Amino acid sequence: MENHGTEFKSRFRRLREQVLAMQGIWTRDEPEFHGEFVNFDPIWYYPKPVKQPHSPVLFGGESDFTLQRVVDFCDGWLSRTRGNVDIAGRLAELKARAARAGRDTQTMSVNGFGAKPDAATLDSYATAGVTRALFDLPSKDRESVLPLLDQYAKLIR
Repeated sequence: MENHGTEFKSRFRRLREQVLAMQGIWTRDEPEFHGEFVNFDPIWYYPKPVKQPHSPVLFGGESDFTLQRVVDFCDGWLSRTRGNVDIAGRLAELKARAARAGRDTQTMSVNGFGAKPDAATLDSYATAGVTRALFDLPSKDRESVLPLLDQYAKLIR
């Protein structure tokens, strides 16, 4: 991290400022930002993103710290779905944190990264509130990947 100008102990404070500054650049006509790590006077930035108010900023992980960062300055949660992650429990915690902060979770996306591509699993995610499932694809030739894409396409609703 230090090779890229970031101290490990301040990485998340820096990330928060960078995201907030970027969101300001995307949404304001003459944004400025003055923080500990990011500092600029009024600037012009065009063209603005097509997606309004801006492209969503997703944050990944499963810890309480991750969920709080999603609530504090992100637009969605990117969760691993493999292993022993309790997606429904973590999503309930995210919603509780968002409610305490006055954030509407309806505007947040919840992405199941590495989801198992079967209908029962996807139904359980949808019931829990996951809005998008992301499947893994191997780095293989088209003869290996295209049949998987056909299989995955049958699961789209």
